[in-house]
Amino acid sequence: MKKSKLILYLAGLILLGNACTNDKNPSPDEVRPEEGYITGKVTNTDGTPLKGAKIVADNTMIYASYSLGTSDENGNYKIQLPKVGTFMTSAQIVKEYNGQRYELDLDPDKYEELSIDGGVRNFKFKLTGPRPEGVGHYGATIEVNKAIMTAIQDSENIEFTLQPVGNLIDGSKGKTLKLKHGAPFSQDYGRIVDVPLGRYVMTAYYNGDEGKMPLKLRKHFSEDDYVSELTIDFEPSNMWGRNIAIISYSE
Repeated sequence: MKKSKLILYLAGLILLGNACTNDKNPSPDEVRPEEGYITGKVTNTDGTPLKGAKIVADNTMIYASYSLGTSDENGNYKIQLPKVGTFMTSAQIVKEYNGQRYELDLDPDKYEELSIDGGVRNFKFKLTGPRPEGVGHYGATIEVNKAIMTAIQDSENIEFTLQPVGNLIDGSKGKTLKLKHGAPFSQDYGRIVDVPLGRYVMTAYYNGDEGKMPLKLRKHFSEDDYVSELTIDFEPSNMWGRNIAIISYSE
């Protein structure tokens, strides 16, 4: 055998050996489908692996029947499926933040049923963005109410400024936001939606015919005095929703 052909032959054997080795020992970052299992990877907002997420495979054919999994240190999980049914997957991560416990839904890369054959579903922690099927957002919500006797009728012209206090719930650094609530007759009228969950100092200005006028704020349902700067935290859950803050404004 000529020397050049021998070199090519040996190189081919090396490549084949590497391929076989990789098949037996896949990278921790690699998620492969396995028959009869749902597998996947869970990542943080910055793309790094997210440990400790709870994944639920809900059997859509059998009431109150589901299988559970948890992501490991590499963000990977694996759930064995029963022999009957179709399955929708969801995932949550629990975060302790400023003395409160938040259960946060994670975003699936696909939102469709899986059969008993299984498949791959990956999830990502998102601070903002639309949920699957366009139902709500991953960000938090601020309900905006006006005080009694407040003359402002076009509250859509109020600009709210949110200055972050410390890091956001995912540990990242927030940025100053200037936001308005939804337009009249819209679903989000009176609501500031999809706010990255964190602690903020809020101020507000009304842009009316006579120019820019500062407003005062307080937590709704409280007897506190109205103030020019209000520190707000989001409630993990109450009768009005999840991850929500409710404020009032006054002239």
